[in-house]
Amino acid sequence: MKNTQMNQTIDNNIAQMSLSDLREKWAEYWGIKPHARIGRMMLEKSLAYKIREQIAGGLPPEIQERLDQLIKTYKRNPKCFDENRPEIKPGTRLVRIYNGTRYSVLVQAKGYEYKGVIYGSLSNIATEITGTRRNGWEFFNLKRKGTDQ
Repeated sequence: MKNTQMNQTIDNNIAQMSLSDLREKWAEYWGIKPHARIGRMMLEKSLAYKIREQIAGGLPPEIQERLDQLIKTYKRNPKCFDENRPEIKPGTRLVRIYNGTRYSVLVQAKGYEYKGVIYGSLSNIATEITGTRRNGWEFFNLKRKGTDQ
């Protein structure tokens, strides 16, 4: 069976499960009971991932090693992944020209103002502008600290 067909079969089988069967199967594969608030879509996607991972024999060693390192870093400092964001002072105006139109966002103390509405995330604004899910930091060409991106 080709990889694409196998993935489709896995997805179809999972989609046909009742929610209680899905939660039971998820717990079987992950080895823990899923949180009561995890929605069906997340359960389906993470179960499909886990099944595919087991079929493939797990993650490649270099990816598993990198993941383990990221987990250790996070356990030492849960805010570590937020710390490499550049600090943008309130009052800063972010400007992006997209498809010939100029878009402007004003950085506020508690979010980002776009068209008179305060957003908690630049990604939400980028998504509204483009009509597709986008990383707001990338969309507005903001660099991370210590990188040449």
